[in-house]
Formats: sequence, structure tokens, C-alpha cells
Amino acid sequence: MLFCLAPNTPKFEVFRLLNAELLHFIKQSVITNAFGRVLFTHSAIGDACWANTPTRDKYEVLFNALQAAGHDPKQQLFEVMRDNQDLQIFFQNPQRNLFDFMNKPCRESLKSLCTHLYCATKDLVPIVTASGGIKITDHFNDYRAQLVNGNICKACGMKELAAFRAAVTDGEQWRADYDHQLCKSKYPIFSVHPDNLIPLCDVCNQDAKKAKDLFKHKNGTDRLAFYPFTEDAQGLIEIEIENLRDPEPTIKVNWNTLDGVLLDKLNTWDEVYEIRSRVEGQFRSLEAIIEDELRPRDAAHLVSRISDEARPNTVDTLKRKEWKFWYQKLFSQLQQIRVPDVEAFWAKQVFTQNQAESGADFILND
Repeated sequence: MLFCLAPNTPKFEVFRLLNAELLHFIKQSVITNAFGRVLFTHSAIGDACWANTPTRDKYEVLFNALQAAGHDPKQQLFEVMRDNQDLQIFFQNPQRNLFDFMNKPCRESLKSLCTHLYCATKDLVPIVTASGGIKITDHFNDYRAQLVNGNICKACGMKELAAFRAAVTDGEQWRADYDHQLCKSKYPIFSVHPDNLIPLCDVCNQDAKKAKDLFKHKNGTDRLAFYPFTEDAQGLIEIEIENLRDPEPTIKVNWNTLDGVLLDKLNTWDEVYEIRSRVEGQFRSLEAIIEDELRPRDAAHLVSRISDEARPNTVDTLKRKEWKFWYQKLFSQLQQIRVPDVEAFWAKQVFTQNQAESGADFILND
């Protein structure tokens, strides 16, 4: 994550209660030999899961698969879920092969149930009512409030989570999708864990991350990842500007730490959300950035504008302004460049613009 989540980030009660219900069900399955109401809690959540036929059927399929597998897999599944509820500890010491002890029917039925809990059961009226009446849109609005996390994606700092619309009630506002940090296909027991679901922008969630495993690289090697509630990358990044006097200067994103663990987490963050390629793609033309963002009148004004934009941003600005973190990093690096080099860059840009205008006039007057 570029920014860690705010300390006052609200937990979604629906997820908390569904997660607790799942853990209770698996625990009861260890000591129960027949599928029935006794497997669920004596609560409104247990009543809702039992009364809703699609949800009950998913639970029954899992129960039957575990029953057929015998006592040991049931006990192991309960212990795996019980012992890994603290996700901060899990991120420090990832358990990458949690379900190797389960046969295919058990794994598939577990995935099917957990996916259903997230996609369908969470929206049932009795479930929402038992959770204080807070729907997922309500939770999202609380999450992105300016006094909490704001409306900029915490993973990348590049995009809004969702657009605000005037004259639209909070309950009808658009919301971002929730990303499973531990993807539900590989870590199904965390599908409704309240600490595992974080709203991200559509590029991070749908285009970049998808079902990538935070703890296993695509080549199969192990890796580590930032825990989003306490760790972030913002203080470990620098921007490098190469060949400022060349026709096309190059802008690179680099890490400014030699710590092996932090480098591993930075590389995971980069690979999962494609950070470097997105930033360097946005910054592919320094000339365009100068023109669009600074609009300088002359070389002295350019130096002054760079100084203005290099000033650190407030926390509030970072919560509401797309790309603000990255542009401040870029202009801060530009500020470190010698004034004569900046003036030479400006002179080159003016010359190029004049040449382009002269060529356009020639074409129009020909």
C-alpha cells in the first residue's frame, strides 16, 4: 500500500459476524455427525444463514465433504481458521499452504461457500438488520470520509475510489469494489474477514491485482507484503530524472532503502499493483507535465512554480487529490536540479514550441 489505512478505519459489522459464524460452523462440524440447525449460532446471523436456502445449501455441501473426509481434516480446518484470525501476525509470517491437507471436494466446497457469503449472504436483509442496519454502501461512505481515509485509493494514490454526485443521498452514491488482500480463491477462509477487505480503485483492483497472491510470486517463489493497517511505501520511494538536457528526459521510480525485508515488500506492492509502470507511463513526457501542471511564463517563473509544487502536501490533500503524492515527488526532485540545467531545459522547450508553431504556420499559409 502507498498509504496505510487510518487508525479510525471502521470495521464492517456484517463481515465480522459472518466470519464469526463461519468459524463457529467449522468448530461445530468437528463434533457433529449430521447436518442441522445445531451447527449454527443461536443468533439472528445463525437464523438467517439457516433460513436462506442458497446459503444453507452451501454450508451443507461443505459439511458433507468434510464428513466424508473424516475427523482429522475437520479438526485441521478449524485450527487453521481459529489460529489465523489475526491478519497482522499472518502478514508477518504468511502461511502459504493452508489447505494442503484438504482433498479437492473439501477445498472446492469451502471456496464455494465463502464466495457465496461475500457475494450474496452479506446483502440479506436479516443479516444487515442484525449488524445494526449498516449496509456495505454505508460502510464504504464511512471508510472514505475525509476524516478517515478519504476518497483516494490507498494502494496507489493515483485514482479516486468513486465519484461523488451532487443531490444524491449517501446510500445511493457509487462505491468502489472491495479488494480481498488475501484473494478468496487461494485463502477462502478470509473471504468475509473484516480486516481482509479494503476498497480500492478500479485500476488497482480490476486491472492490476485481480487474483494475485500477495505472498507468492508468479514464478512460485515466496515473498512478503505490507500489512495495510500499519505499513506503507510512501517514505521508501524516490523519483529519478535522467538526461534532463536530452530531447526526451527519462523519469524512473526507485526504492530508497537497502533493507531486504522492505525491498521484498516494495517489490510485491509494485508487482501486484503495477506501480512503477503506471507512474512512469504517466510521467513519460516531462515537457507535457511542465506545460500542463506548471504553465510557466519564462525560466524564472518555471523555477518558482517548481518550488511551489515541491512543497509537501497536507494529509487532507493526499486524501482527496489524485496523483498529488506522485507529482510532489517529481517536482521535489526537479527542485534538486541546478537552476542552469532547468533554464536550459526551458530554453529547449521554448525552441521546440516555436519550431512547431512556425511549422504549423507554414503549413496553414502554404
